[in-house]
Amino acid sequence: MFRKIIESNIQRLLKSTLYKICILILPIFLSLVNPAFAETTTSDIILYLNGNIFYSSCPIIVENGTALAPFREIADTFGASTSWDSSSETITSTLNEVTVQFKLGSNVMIKYGKPVEMGSETCYYGNTAMVPVKAIGDAFGYPVTWDECNRVIFLGDVVNINNNPMNNIKITNEFRYNDYIGEYSGVSIFSNGNENFGMELLGINDYWGSSYAETIAKIADCVPYANVYNIIVPTAQEFYASNSKKTNQTAAISDVYEHIIQYNKKNLKPINIVQTLYDHAAEKIYFCTDHHWTQRGAYYAYQKYALENKSIPEIDPLNTFEVQNIYGNYGSLCSFTSGTYGNQLLAQNPDMLQLFSPKSSSEGAAYRDPFMRSYIQSIKVIYPPAKSYSCFIEGDYPLEVFKTNVNNGKKICIIKDSFGDAFATWAVNNYEEVYVIDYRMFNGGTYGDYGSGKNDFKISDFYNFVKFDDLVIISYPVTVSTGSSVQLLTKMVN
Repeated sequence: MFRKIIESNIQRLLKSTLYKICILILPIFLSLVNPAFAETTTSDIILYLNGNIFYSSCPIIVENGTALAPFREIADTFGASTSWDSSSETITSTLNEVTVQFKLGSNVMIKYGKPVEMGSETCYYGNTAMVPVKAIGDAFGYPVTWDECNRVIFLGDVVNINNNPMNNIKITNEFRYNDYIGEYSGVSIFSNGNENFGMELLGINDYWGSSYAETIAKIADCVPYANVYNIIVPTAQEFYASNSKKTNQTAAISDVYEHIIQYNKKNLKPINIVQTLYDHAAEKIYFCTDHHWTQRGAYYAYQKYALENKSIPEIDPLNTFEVQNIYGNYGSLCSFTSGTYGNQLLAQNPDMLQLFSPKSSSEGAAYRDPFMRSYIQSIKVIYPPAKSYSCFIEGDYPLEVFKTNVNNGKKICIIKDSFGDAFATWAVNNYEEVYVIDYRMFNGGTYGDYGSGKNDFKISDFYNFVKFDDLVIISYPVTVSTGSSVQLLTKMVN
């Protein structure tokens, strides 16, 4: 199966190259036979459909001051039924019992059988029929709003694309473990009278936080036709450490997101999961003996991501997934505190591993290189024999690929540290192909068993290879605030 995936990706890459050559030649030809095409120019305008950025096979074009967009792709997004009559070069589309028609080369739309003049003629761009955006809105009953400052067209809902998602967060002291016992080998241990909780009290360095934001913006530039999302995961201390000891990760994450927003990348959206996690802080969303979140915690983060990425349907409730409980787990913080009194404290209340099985079926494989030439082994989304956080996608490898039976053509790429492992277990339910990249094992990174640092990874090359739809960069404070980590992420930029 994976050989077929590789071969199909190589063929797609070759076709993409040929396509680019054709696109360079085609306008010259069409300008001779199609005057309307000759007058069009591409633009940097971004289109939002009902609050979600819209990506298509071609950019928005402008003809005589009027913005035109690919009609068929937008109609499909809205759920319209669309047909094409090649003999008359006419598009017919029906949505909610309203039928409209557009004839190529005409500046008239037919709606309810009556002609309606448009601002410009419909035309071809490449092999795509382009229709004025205002006419598309009129056809389907959606308002059209132009944001001159950001050069954005909103078709339907208008959203504030420059708003920091971390605004108005409300975190109380309800769940804090107020009895601070002490620090052992860098692990701070707290008690609430019933159990002990080990935590890493991590901050985010201002300098490297801003550098991280710059790198995220540069990565978004490398994949202009993909949706890019940035998720910074707080550690358990943000909700559970005593007020006197906790660092304010929420404010630091807000500052990083503010830097990201100022770069004004229209295909880049930071996501606030701090509030989402706090809203479920009464549940077991972090381990007490491990520095990671649980799969349950990752579910709520993925649920928030799905709400922000409106191309993903509403995900199923957590209680509808098959679950397996593994008791007696001693996590990474027990290893860190080995030989200390802190280890004895954590050993008093081992964690339960709760494993939620995907509803999709999949086959997975791990590779040493981004082009899937150096195979390591087959892997599973959930691997109970690991009996540790490595149950999730079997831990950390340079590249992990999952081919699912979702059969929707959608692909996601996740660039992550280990917090992304549990997050990826949920993505297989909504994507046909899931690619998980551990940045620490490329471009000189030496993390883990496979981090030889010998393989280069450039995000634009990988995008051209697999053509993913969505890119999620998920990090926790160590990644955001450590110079070597930020530098490794930066090396992914072409």
